[in-house]
Amino acid sequence: MAVALALFAFASCNDIVDYEDGYTPADAMPNTGAPVITAVYDAQDAEMANPITEGNVGQMVRIVGKNLNNVKSIKFNTVEADLSEVYTFSTGAIVVIPMELSMAHENNIEYTTDMGTTTYGFTMPFPTLQVDGLLCEFVNAGDSVTILGANFNLYEFGTTSKVSLNGTELGLGSITSSSMKAEIPEGTPDNSTIQISWTDGSTGEPMTATLPFRPTRNLLYGDFSATSVSVSGLAYENLTDAETSAAETSLGYPHLHFTGHVGQWSWNQIDLSQNLIDIDGVDVGSLPAEELDGYVLKFEVYNSNNYPLTGGSTLESCFNWGNRYVWNIGDGAGINTHEEWQTVTLSLADLAQNGFYGTAGSRWATLSIVFKPDVDYDADFRMGNFRIEKK
Repeated sequence: MAVALALFAFASCNDIVDYEDGYTPADAMPNTGAPVITAVYDAQDAEMANPITEGNVGQMVRIVGKNLNNVKSIKFNTVEADLSEVYTFSTGAIVVIPMELSMAHENNIEYTTDMGTTTYGFTMPFPTLQVDGLLCEFVNAGDSVTILGANFNLYEFGTTSKVSLNGTELGLGSITSSSMKAEIPEGTPDNSTIQISWTDGSTGEPMTATLPFRPTRNLLYGDFSATSVSVSGLAYENLTDAETSAAETSLGYPHLHFTGHVGQWSWNQIDLSQNLIDIDGVDVGSLPAEELDGYVLKFEVYNSNNYPLTGGSTLESCFNWGNRYVWNIGDGAGINTHEEWQTVTLSLADLAQNGFYGTAGSRWATLSIVFKPDVDYDADFRMGNFRIEKK
């Protein structure tokens, strides 16, 4: 309705009420030659003070020039505009840029009338594909992983864009703007690599992103057999994977299960202490602070359906008793994993403001995590596969 009213307004500005015989409305004036485009303006620029050379889907623009009546088609980067929403007159046209985007990279307007066709340079910026990571890096082989990011639905995945694992193209499931599912074959080994390949929508350049699948080589605590685990405020148990292998709680590795009723803003502390392993051959604990920005701490979290990690709750974490990094769970909205594991990623530099090792020559490091619920809370959540990875 808004578009129709806008077009009516433009038409009203150009129609002249004249009852004399022989009057020809502006939108019916015949062309005297091929169309010519001299400029394009945003339709809101009534004074035509600022010509534009690019536009966005759904934007209404004014094309100016001559011989622009009797239009047969208007294409923006090969995508045809809806002529039912176009108003023309001899020296101009009001048109809505189509909602569909094209990977053609022609970057022009193609304007066709009964007297010919002309093109005019005009860019349609294509949204950048954003790959953030996997919803869970430790999905079991044979299941589907969910890739998170933005604009997946615009990049023709399954045809021109592809998802591969160890070089083999994967079948894809549902694709939305913010997520995409890929099927992991049975028997896929740990420490595999998922590769996303596409062509950038604006530049036409080939692009790739890689994501780790079940990166076990840098697990900090393994089966927790060499780990000092201290927990206050919560009950906990160390569950071997054999105890949960037939359930959704299977990670392929042991994990910690926390339960209990805790009060609002209570201090519930989990300390995990062990000699810090090398990360891909690097003693990360001895790196200078400025190099820690290249690493993250990751782990998986899981909650029972009726016990979500509530909005406003925090996990406050640190290594070596430094300043605690406050993670507002779910950016303050909380998390309900709906009885599926999800990967959490935290900046390692933020967690190790006091370094890693408390004693010179020792590699003994403590990761301390404090859970503070914003309401009285019945806890039933799990954490596992703590690891350090390169960004």
